[in-house]
Amino acid sequence: HSVCADEINNRKEQLIPLMLNRWQEGFALGGLGGLPSAGKSGFGAYLHHVPDQGKLLVIFAPHVGIDEVGRIGALRRDGQEKVSSACGAAVGAYKALQKAKKAAPDPLQVLEADNQREYDPQLKGIVTRLGPRLDDIDQSADSIAFVTYQMYGIIRELIAGCIEETPDLFDFATEIAVVGGIMINRRKGGDFFQPLTFETTRKGEAPTDLFEEAFGDRPNLLPIIGSESAMTRASLL
Repeated sequence: HSVCADEINNRKEQLIPLMLNRWQEGFALGGLGGLPSAGKSGFGAYLHHVPDQGKLLVIFAPHVGIDEVGRIGALRRDGQEKVSSACGAAVGAYKALQKAKKAAPDPLQVLEADNQREYDPQLKGIVTRLGPRLDDIDQSADSIAFVTYQMYGIIRELIAGCIEETPDLFDFATEIAVVGGIMINRRKGGDFFQPLTFETTRKGEAPTDLFEEAFGDRPNLLPIIGSESAMTRASLL
């Protein structure tokens, strides 16, 4: 799985803990923001752990908080009175791009204090990949929702790259299934998972899209994201 290392993604109602409870094990590919920081080497290690004649399931998702008053990107964590950002890495990268004047000013109500660290390779990786995707953010219904969907596109492309550049994939697995979406963290009422992709592939066959069979109609995200070009950058078209 490739989800953010944030502890709020490990609560018992979240998808990954439910999956781990079902299969009793899982391989963590993700780092900050949900990017597969384990890279191709980590993906290769995961692949080589598949049982003989087994199948491979990859779940990926960025995450976003929604607080009690509906602010996207905000969350009051257990044991804390102050509201913090979620995903802190994605919001932090967005704020860093604003500071570098590579994104339009945006008076966010979360992440008031910067959290800079000299050794911060994962955040720098997010900044590098997120920057070119922020065109048309001013057309979106919400800037952090826009950033979250662009993070989804980044992770999806990186996961696809790991798969495509693993020539011995089907020497170790008979089939690979990829499920992607958005983790939604809430203080009250339980957390959600918004599915956005579900594909399965066997050796020598084109991928089979199982999304509508599993989840129904795809959500119309254009009113949220604001432009088709931004939808394309987020791998949503």
